[in-house]
Amino acid sequence: MKKFLALLLTAFMLISLVACSGGKTNTPDPSADQDTSDKPAEATGDGLTTELFTLEFDKEAWSYDEESVSNEEDYCYVNLQILDPDDPEYYLINVDVTASVDDPYDFREDLVYYGFDQHEYAENNSYELVNIGGVDCLKYEDESWGETTVKYFNRVEGAGATVAVEISAEDVSDSRISALLEGLKFTLTDTGNEDGPWEWEGEPFTAEDASVAAGSFTVETKWIPINEYVSTFETFNHDVAAVGNTVYILTEGTLKQYAFDGSALNFEKDIELEEDDYEVILKTADGSLWLTGGMNDLVRIKDGSVTETYADLDTVAVSPDGSWGVSYFVSNECKLVTFNGGSASTADVVFSEIDSVSYVSVDNDAIYACGNAADESGHKVFIYNKDGVLQKTLCDAEGEGLGSITYFTKTANGYIGLDGNMRTVLLWDNNGTLIAELEDSDLFGTYYPWFCGSDMMDDGSIITVMTEDRADESATELVAFIVKGF
Repeated sequence: MKKFLALLLTAFMLISLVACSGGKTNTPDPSADQDTSDKPAEATGDGLTTELFTLEFDKEAWSYDEESVSNEEDYCYVNLQILDPDDPEYYLINVDVTASVDDPYDFREDLVYYGFDQHEYAENNSYELVNIGGVDCLKYEDESWGETTVKYFNRVEGAGATVAVEISAEDVSDSRISALLEGLKFTLTDTGNEDGPWEWEGEPFTAEDASVAAGSFTVETKWIPINEYVSTFETFNHDVAAVGNTVYILTEGTLKQYAFDGSALNFEKDIELEEDDYEVILKTADGSLWLTGGMNDLVRIKDGSVTETYADLDTVAVSPDGSWGVSYFVSNECKLVTFNGGSASTADVVFSEIDSVSYVSVDNDAIYACGNAADESGHKVFIYNKDGVLQKTLCDAEGEGLGSITYFTKTANGYIGLDGNMRTVLLWDNNGTLIAELEDSDLFGTYYPWFCGSDMMDDGSIITVMTEDRADESATELVAFIVKGF
């Protein structure tokens, strides 16, 4: 089952949905993947009726595609527009109305995304509400490219439902919008639903120590509590670096510093960054931290301050001695980077055995590039020397592709890789022969984590961070483990 879910996730991640703002093009229907054919909305003379809301509006002013209306017992949606009379391919006003009977997770994620504090919302009723369609809603407003977007939304707990109205227009005070909102009525049924606990009410993640046989080796893991726990709605973009007994966690663009006493990570401080969307943190032997990714410049931090900034590079894998690295994005056309104090020189390198690159790490004399093989044999690890000449190719026991390697390094006994898609830890000997493929459930006691980032510590053990849902579904946590024995 896990492998099926992993493959499904891989397919999903290959699909890129691109949204453009400011052009006033007709917006895509967010329910396009939903089956809307079983119960068409009932059109009336002055509006329409769905399972979860009714809407009266002037059909001479507003247009909508009847075939795109979703009308199901647990999901209803309609998009209405007032088109530009001079160019009907563009709209003047766009309105999306949605009602969904669902779990509270997406609503809570929206709370955070739109800048509302969950605790202030749930415990202190700190936000003013606006009645829309009979439901008291939060209001979010933003302006971009001369267009204003207003979103009204809230959770109706007794009905187990979330409602939302999103408006985009140059002038959101247009009387036609207020008339439309006056004609909206959500028709939700109170079923006595009680949503699950909020994150501060739920049970934080815990795990037992584990040891798993892997050929002639025994891999041991230890869960490391993070004080305080880190909850997140971001599955992927977290990373970790360890410098002696200090551990740095990059989580959603925030760099956190912890003291590691061997049994727990104790929060010390946040380190201020000029940009808040870095995705990768690395360390070099001199104790420097390197931040990269998120379309930002590469920066080097020493003793809490930025000492160098390197522009015009993509995500960079930096060697442990800090003298060189590899700049990569998706293409197999990458750059070898040589650092010269505050400047960097580059030389082109093409990893011709790879079709698309997803992850690169380097040590002082080797490049580990992970990606989809050019011969369509799947995702593999390609080991090159510093000049970009292929030395070895690592794969699974059948010689076939892996899922998606999110961390790879050389150890005292061979190579270790963490496969984010398959949720497995793979061990290869020095010749590149697979020794073992270990399940996350056996090593970490997890169900379906994402392996976000890892780093080798001074003693050769590996600290790794991953995201995992709590058992009571009150939050997704960023959790940490020590892996040793190989």
